[in-house]
Amino acid sequence: QEGEKKTEPVPNDCTIACQNLHFAYEPEREVLKGVDLHFPQGSLTAIVGESGCGKSTIASILMGRNRGYTGKVLVGETPLERIREESLLKNVTYVGHQSYLFKGIVAENLRMAAPDASDEALWAVLERVKLAAFLRSEQGLNTQLQEKGSNFSGGQCQRLALARALLQDSGVYIFDEATSNIDVESENDILAEIHALAKKKTVVMIAHTLSIVKNADQILVLHEGVIAEKGTHDELMAKGGLYYELYTMSAKVAEAEQIEKEAESEGEE
Repeated sequence: QEGEKKTEPVPNDCTIACQNLHFAYEPEREVLKGVDLHFPQGSLTAIVGESGCGKSTIASILMGRNRGYTGKVLVGETPLERIREESLLKNVTYVGHQSYLFKGIVAENLRMAAPDASDEALWAVLERVKLAAFLRSEQGLNTQLQEKGSNFSGGQCQRLALARALLQDSGVYIFDEATSNIDVESENDILAEIHALAKKKTVVMIAHTLSIVKNADQILVLHEGVIAEKGTHDELMAKGGLYYELYTMSAKVAEAEQIEKEAESEGEE
């Protein structure tokens, strides 16, 4: 696998297919045990499952970070191991729950993704993530960010990270817990933008909180290194299997957190 020359660019068709994918961090302990995955372009695929089931391992493989897999990973018709690193970097964009923002102005943070972007292009993505009005009330594109965006709220940081991802205009987007620990309004706005992206791009979403995956085109349930179930939210809920259990549990946790938040805010008044 490593012997092949990385000469190909990411193709125009960014549909991703994984066949019989195996991966282990340690020889004795396989994390992925021969999974088949299909991520069609122009759709949103959610991967769910308990912690440690291999969700983030799949993300790392798709980004070209985890190399020691066996099986096939194809982007369009091109094997992943033949794709040039810089083409992968440009065409597979990862947004985690703590995206890196550095000390400096908003424009500099955004132009990490597109150094030649015009101010108009920056404002256009800021409008899409509904951050433009806030920045206009500050110093616009020259608004200062502290280290790790500590002077912005969690929701504002995630909106900025999403704006930067949109500027990159990749064929493939991977959202890994991208809406955890932020306010409900930000979560809804970010989800709306993820769904809009999925009309054209290949979008993969990894989630612990299952309420955010309800409208995905397909949901893959990963359990002990294999795909235990797949389907839409309604299909999987009707089955009453693993997804149903995970979803019900997730809803209870979310409800308990909401009650706690409300109690805290009442205490502050």
